[in-house]
Amino acid sequence: MNFLCTLFIALALIPLTPLHAADVAARPNILFLFSDDHALRAIGAYDGSINKTPNLDRIAHEGAIFTHAFVGNSICCPSRASFLTGKHSTANGVLGNSSKWNGKQWVYSRELGKAGYQTAVIGKWHLKGNPTDEFQHWDVLSGSGGQGSYYNPEFISSAGPSKSEGYSTDIITDKAIAWMKQRNDAKPFLLCAQFKAPHTPRTPALKDMASYDGVTFPEPPSLFDNYATRQPFVADTWMKISGMDGPGLNIGPTQEELAADPKKMPHFLEDMNAAQRAVWHKAYDPRNREYARLKAAGKLNGKDGVRYAYQRYIADTVRCVDGLDANVGRILAYLDESGLSKNTIVIYASDQGFFTGEHGWAEKRWMYEESFKFPLLIRWPGNINPGTRVDALVQNIDLAPTLLSVVGLAVPKEVHGLALQPLLGGATPADWRKDVLYTYYDGGTPKARGEYNMPRHMGVRDERYKLIHFYDYDAWEFYDLKNDPQEMHNAYKNPAYAGEVERLKARLIALKKQYEIPEPPKLTAKKKR
Repeated sequence: MNFLCTLFIALALIPLTPLHAADVAARPNILFLFSDDHALRAIGAYDGSINKTPNLDRIAHEGAIFTHAFVGNSICCPSRASFLTGKHSTANGVLGNSSKWNGKQWVYSRELGKAGYQTAVIGKWHLKGNPTDEFQHWDVLSGSGGQGSYYNPEFISSAGPSKSEGYSTDIITDKAIAWMKQRNDAKPFLLCAQFKAPHTPRTPALKDMASYDGVTFPEPPSLFDNYATRQPFVADTWMKISGMDGPGLNIGPTQEELAADPKKMPHFLEDMNAAQRAVWHKAYDPRNREYARLKAAGKLNGKDGVRYAYQRYIADTVRCVDGLDANVGRILAYLDESGLSKNTIVIYASDQGFFTGEHGWAEKRWMYEESFKFPLLIRWPGNINPGTRVDALVQNIDLAPTLLSVVGLAVPKEVHGLALQPLLGGATPADWRKDVLYTYYDGGTPKARGEYNMPRHMGVRDERYKLIHFYDYDAWEFYDLKNDPQEMHNAYKNPAYAGEVERLKARLIALKKQYEIPEPPKLTAKKKR
């Protein structure tokens, strides 16, 4: 173990409470930039990227990029709860998107506040229950089931509801910079700026709506996956690009059609004012007229239709990412101008990954790589060398203990995650975790199908192999990620892998015991009314 790692561990053992005011002020500020459904493939710094993100890339180039960061449950509310608590879903109580958030449980942000930090969360909260004292200041998106709107969004704070005019990503950035300007300079801060982008319905900023016309984005190799070697229910989930239309692809009535029948206006256009809608129509009406022409001519059938939908979908994803990246740039520029850069840890992450056409999908939830992985970039001047690459297996439960250790607070025994400091030199210690656990609870059984017609499942992934258990079906999948990185060939019944399968089954049992994961409750068919 190198000197730097030893120093980090030593610092983590130093208690922060009580500390003199001067000691607290010397601690680094923490800026956590958080997006929703951002795929690694849509960040320039990651291998295989399809677009340019100069400001996100700056964080990676001036700090560390994590290539094997995984969520424990690839869906919005559970993932956010795990970031806050450092625990897997069954321990923090948020198993699915309908689970109620228990704001009284332990969260790292409250502990930093107790230790002298100013704390704030601004933007997309998306947990069932508004913040209380988890953060000292909170101003979060409301409406649309907690998702908030891209245009003219509503917010709620401890002072009550409010409405802002403009584009969500810009507004959250404005609010974040304003909070940093008005804070108490004598204290360090934790600021979580949390964006809606690039979540569906993927409505770009006005300045980005006209971009990428005529650009053809590369198709993922698995776009036309036929699911031949996988369990039968995998092909039946409701997330295929081939079935997308309407708001999911920014397909809507033209300005003339709306003038003739205003009742046709889709919800995402209702959120806009007249001037904003005019820009949308200028950009999208020509695309939608072409869509109608192609459809009427029978040219959107079969693979041609999938290819068309993919290009519409991925272009809007990249447009939303462009707006996100520009605002990350605004925040980084403020840190530079204010002199905060030298003593501020900047973290960028998404609540989970996302399928950008892989396996023909545009969603998350699965334990397959594109959904399971999330982007993680950390810049810490003086402590992380520029251009550091971390290939070790990390999880979203690791953020909370990492930030406690940065401050010098002890990590409670019930926290599942590990502080990332031993990895920040670029090498992986011999005693680092060798595998990661995944659990997904929002699915169902053949007689009680869940959200998106998804099956419940759990599994384990190590540096090379992955085992997935669809326990309601007593079905398994196994992948050799070295020889099959696209996960196209389920090798569970291949006798050459029998030993690895049994080894991972044992590891799955061990991880469930380690994290005290109970057996999932049985699901029963819903009664017909």
